[in-house]
Amino acid sequence: MSSKTSPATPSSRARRCSLQLVAVAATLATALTACAGGKGQESSGEPSGSAVNRIGLSQVTTGTAAGPVDDVTWYGGYRPVITLDPIGLADYPEETAIPNMCEPLVRVTPDYKLTPGLATTFGYTDDTHYVITVRQGVTFADGKPMTAEDVAYSLGRNLDPKYASNYSGSFAQVKKIEATDDKTVTVTLARRSIDFTTALGTLAGAVVEKDFAEKAGRSFGSPSVGVMCTGPYEFGSYDGSTKLVLTKNDDYWDKANAAHASTFTFVYPADPSALANGLLSGKIDGGLSLPSNLVTQLQNASSGKLYVGDKGSTPINVDLLFTKSSGASADPAVRQALSLVLDRAAIAKTLFNGTADPLYKVSGPGVWGYAHDAYADAYQPYVAEPDVAKASELVKQSGVGSTELAFAFPAGDPESSQIATVVQQEAKQAGLNVKLVGLPSQQYGAIFADPKARAPYDVILTKNYVELPEPLLLDQLVGDVHGNMNFSGYHDPTVTEKLAQADSTTDDRARAELVIAAEAKLAEGLPAIPIVQPRALVFENSRLTGATLTFSYMTSPWAAAVGAR
Repeated sequence: MSSKTSPATPSSRARRCSLQLVAVAATLATALTACAGGKGQESSGEPSGSAVNRIGLSQVTTGTAAGPVDDVTWYGGYRPVITLDPIGLADYPEETAIPNMCEPLVRVTPDYKLTPGLATTFGYTDDTHYVITVRQGVTFADGKPMTAEDVAYSLGRNLDPKYASNYSGSFAQVKKIEATDDKTVTVTLARRSIDFTTALGTLAGAVVEKDFAEKAGRSFGSPSVGVMCTGPYEFGSYDGSTKLVLTKNDDYWDKANAAHASTFTFVYPADPSALANGLLSGKIDGGLSLPSNLVTQLQNASSGKLYVGDKGSTPINVDLLFTKSSGASADPAVRQALSLVLDRAAIAKTLFNGTADPLYKVSGPGVWGYAHDAYADAYQPYVAEPDVAKASELVKQSGVGSTELAFAFPAGDPESSQIATVVQQEAKQAGLNVKLVGLPSQQYGAIFADPKARAPYDVILTKNYVELPEPLLLDQLVGDVHGNMNFSGYHDPTVTEKLAQADSTTDDRARAELVIAAEAKLAEGLPAIPIVQPRALVFENSRLTGATLTFSYMTSPWAAAVGAR
């Protein structure tokens, strides 16, 4: 599936999730479809590991709220939420709203620390057993106590094919999940897995009330039924298309982090102009991951303030993704030539209004959550100006001649259209013949779910993301043999081996060495060409403060912190 910072701009998940629901998203959403995810380090109490350390950000929120407000109206994403089931569909709209009702076991702070939440302690007791101590005294929004059985049930749904969990890939090493006593859940695995341990800090680890979910059946998470969880907000109402209303959970277990707003309403404007008008007029109080083409309109708004995060404030990539295992676009020389000719710095400055940074490897600063110096040193040799001469020589050597490379993009999104046009122009300088194919959003979304739908195209535009800063995840997404976005069938034994070893390696430095070795090979084969890494882009009405200025909002009950300035 894909997710975007603007309507019809794609992004994808790193975990090996089921693509079954992508087809649903393709028919209902207005943007691409992809799958996103994150990985990290096990822990007990306050953990140490991959997604734990700060990544050098100077500001991670817009401020601290001074008091309560009656209501907040917020931009919910490029399309309406399709399902409120935490594991049903992982994309921007779902992950923006759901964590505020259904919080994960492990809490992710704005600077990506993994801390106790519904789980008071969590970690491996040996290489194949992961133990979770369940917080006592927590109740669901209907007043029923949360139990170890609820936790085991919630995690187990990720293993049940009937739920088609978008996080099922993170549970690949899991053999059994059981409540071993009233306070403890034990997970038995084939081996340690970074993917599984970090998934507990995402919606894969969200706890739902077992009795409510079982009674609701397939209607769980629907507009008419909603969800029953433990978060600072509870489900109020949802019309399925324009307005999702959350109400404050007055009995929330964590009084220090209780919601400031009595009502928090997510709205889904039909297009960027409607969103801009809503923010400028004050009818919409704020938004996260805003379209970059609204920067000029919002930066001098009298109704509020536009915040731009630091470099590396999101783990989002804008990538070119190859789709064929044979033909001209499968030739590494052609891919290298296209990468060499791109003026990433100019694209970041001009097309993204300075709210993105050039990206020269699949894993850039936004995912360096540990071993920062090692990743930075390995990244630096790839930072370079466009080299048209070298690109032209590679094109000649490839023998591609005037063969057309069909480049599909979502025609309804201005940002994507501009990127596609620039790529075509710059490719031409190297002698590559790129044919642009602008597709309606629903047709474009089908590309990510249906091999037949993408068969006519050589390259597509995506926004890949992971929820927590772990380079391994993005590399797996495009370079692993089972990678969710490895549409071209890329396979390198070294990459497969190193990434598998990294997933079971808990030492940060050792894991970084394995990932960097895999990335060196990925940089040769280029199953994906990174272009830019967008920064966090948040607008907040002048009466409010407290919004998250990193990507951690995708995993945590961030809306509770938004309140009166």
